[in-house]
Amino acid sequence: MSAPTPPLALLSELTHACPLHCGYCSNPLELTRRSRELTASQWADIFHQAAELGVLQTHLSGGEPLLRKDLEQITGSAVGAGLYTQLVTSGVGL
Repeated sequence: MSAPTPPLALLSELTHACPLHCGYCSNPLELTRRSRELTASQWADIFHQAAELGVLQTHLSGGEPLLRKDLEQITGSAVGAGLYTQLVTSGVGL
């Protein structure tokens, strides 16, 4: 039996926080409190592990990832791990 192929992409939900209240959204606003979100260094570790598994890209999402004060550091970690990186955002707050 051969090993399963690695996933090509990783959806990284950086936060559940969002300034919008869209009726169709399935995002649980309080599944994880902001004080318990993963840190930038924890995300960096995840990105490196994902790259080692063969993941090629990550989608930085949420909630609204622009609410993360450390978004630049998180994005840099994903790029530094060699992952093609996309930001999934409403653009609110730009």
